[in-house]
Amino acid sequence: MISRRNFRKINRSWVTILGLGWLSFVIFGLIIQTFLAAPNVVLLVERSYCPPQQWQKMVEVYANSYQQHQQQHLKIEKVILFSDLGEEIFKTLPTPDELLAVKTYGRSSSQRQKQLKNNYPKSQILKCP
Repeated sequence: MISRRNFRKINRSWVTILGLGWLSFVIFGLIIQTFLAAPNVVLLVERSYCPPQQWQKMVEVYANSYQQHQQQHLKIEKVILFSDLGEEIFKTLPTPDELLAVKTYGRSSSQRQKQLKNNYPKSQILKCP
């Protein structure tokens, strides 16, 4: 028969083992989340005038990023359209079809592009080929 004192030692050992196991799970989860997380990116889409066929090619590149976002291999924080006439930030992530429907206008603005690149260092620029 197990004495009360030995029973307490066994219970304390089990509690210690279970506690360390859960602590290991939490630490391992945080390590995975920190080091293996999908990279965050802001997409800067130049919407200066672009012929429809070329705009469609640019949207195909966006569709690839959008698909990676859907599969959680990439996290698109926001999509910003810009030209020399201004910029527009989408409130929600647009689908490739929504981006395809966007009208292009204005001219390219390297100054605005540099400003946006400085404001969003983790950004990718998509523009007409």
